Amino acid sequence: MTAQAIALILVSALLHAGWNLIGKRTAQTVRFYAFAMGFGMLIFSPLLVRAWDDVIDMPAAFWLLLILSGLCQTLYMTGLSYAYRAGDLSLVYPLARAIPVLLVPMLVLLIYGQSALDLQDVVGMLLIILGSLALPLNHWRNFQFRNYCTPAIGWVLMAASATAGYSLVDSMAIGMMTESGIDAFSAGSSFVVLQAAATLLWMLPFVRLVMKESLRKIPDIGMTALAGSFIIGTYLLILISMSMVNEVSYVVALRQISIPLGVAIGVIWLREPVSTPRLQGLLLMLTGLVMVSL
Repeated sequence: MTAQAIALILVSALLHAGWNLIGKRTAQTVRFYAFAMGFGMLIFSPLLVRAWDDVIDMPAAFWLLLILSGLCQTLYMTGLSYAYRAGDLSLVYPLARAIPVLLVPMLVLLIYGQSALDLQDVVGMLLIILGSLALPLNHWRNFQFRNYCTPAIGWVLMAASATAGYSLVDSMAIGMMTESGIDAFSAGSSFVVLQAAATLLWMLPFVRLVMKESLRKIPDIGMTALAGSFIIGTYLLILISMSMVNEVSYVVALRQISIPLGVAIGVIWLREPVSTPRLQGLLLMLTGLVMVSL
């Protein structure tokens, strides 16, 4: 992985932890995330206009991937909003970020029948997963299956599975764009705006018809717009970095550097309790992240 790709992912991690803090503190509803995506789309829309002549010529398969990506993003935001209702930031955030590290390589292997990961990468990813198992525990003696059968964990699994889904779909879509001759920045910047639009196509009917929430009242405009700019901005950096690597699993794994940031924010800023197993689990995750990124 190039130094440029690593730098983009690290900045993205800071932005990602930031919008999750806003989501946890400001609003824990799907409606909040729908409006945030809308604001983010509008803020970054000039990037789509810049590359529109190239994007409009993409084949039908690309647009199908885009619609599928919007569905995955909707499931991700829904799972995340409900998980934050039921659990702490220092629990939900690391789990939602770590589980896709295992899911994405498994899906890549299943779909393509091969993987660019070596033994060190696999060991590092397993350490991240083992660390995540310690996060819900207050004491090691509480290591029992029922402690993982909670509403928060269930919603986290939904969000994590959706993350794995859109990571793979978006990687394929970006690959199609770069193969057609679109440069990395134009591909990433235009796709992230299109993805926000595709997400709203799923999200707005879901909020109104399924969640029965009104779309007339906008949540706190300042915080919603800030969260939206962070949501789109962070994924813009990730999509650009995806075009610079051979294996999307590397990107998914390294961006988990935001995990310790999320835990630190939850403990220091939100004053959430932290247990010894949670700290030890975080150390395992950090070790795994280092192994994957080297």
